[in-house]
Amino acid sequence: MMDYEQLITSAVESAKGIEYESFTTSLRLPESAAKEEENVFKRDGIIGKEALKTRMGREVREKIEKISGKKMDLNGDIVFKFDLDSGTVGIEIKPLFLLCKYRKLVRGISQTRWDKYDSSVEGFIVDAAEELYGCTNAFLHGSGREDVDVRMLGDGRICVVEIVEPRKRSVDAKMLEERVRKISQGAVELRVIRQVGNEYVWITKEAHFDKEYEAEVEFNREIDEEMLGRITAIRAVEQRTPLRVKHRRADMVRKKHVLNIEVCEKNEKRIKFRIKTEAGTYIKELISGDDGRTRPSFAEAAGCTAKCTSLDVINVYEYISEWW
Repeated sequence: MMDYEQLITSAVESAKGIEYESFTTSLRLPESAAKEEENVFKRDGIIGKEALKTRMGREVREKIEKISGKKMDLNGDIVFKFDLDSGTVGIEIKPLFLLCKYRKLVRGISQTRWDKYDSSVEGFIVDAAEELYGCTNAFLHGSGREDVDVRMLGDGRICVVEIVEPRKRSVDAKMLEERVRKISQGAVELRVIRQVGNEYVWITKEAHFDKEYEAEVEFNREIDEEMLGRITAIRAVEQRTPLRVKHRRADMVRKKHVLNIEVCEKNEKRIKFRIKTEAGTYIKELISGDDGRTRPSFAEAAGCTAKCTSLDVINVYEYISEWW
């Protein structure tokens, strides 16, 4: 048996700057030892004997537990990766996943980092996370996204924040929330709901929620009650992929359902509407008609041009945060 005591001690020492409560291991045997064992098993027809890698892995984990005082867990905070062929060991720090909601209180901020824009919701979170967690990166996985010129108000949009290679893990969520608010100068608010597993990235991104909007619409003529009645009666809509996103999305027709439209304010040609729709409805195109690619539309119902001059998401009817 090769002497690997020093390698284990060195591994535990190298992890001293990392905050962790549990660990797991991966083990790569010397090629010669693995091959020799395979030949012996085949030659002697051995069945049921514990493999060398299994036995050594158990011994390594027991020694790490004794030296570090940490507990072995298959989903541990870090992974000690032993290569007994080269006599080296590496450490993989598992990411943290935080189920959150964010609110974007100003226009002109993208959801994720994008060279085209100076600031993003994700970017503010990354800056705060690097400072507090000592991580190498962070990612925002949102359940859908609003346009850059659209505010995300109400209770916020559900998302998962992935914190990559955090050297600190026991960070008070309130500290992260406060740092995001300060770094963004109040433009973005983050609320941490709880720590979750990585499966929530998929759950959150694949979920589809009804949404409610407030839209200010400018028509090119005054709108009477009959026109308003036709607009607020719109329910079943067919939307061909909008011209503004056609370059990055499949050109197809989507059938969507409008759940409710009501008038909030009316001032001659300018009207504020509250619109509730199922997930994936293009609101700006529902209003303008997008050169006939969305039908019916506010413009078609009114018999004149209609332009969305400002848009806010005011409610996302999500259910994920109610699972506990």
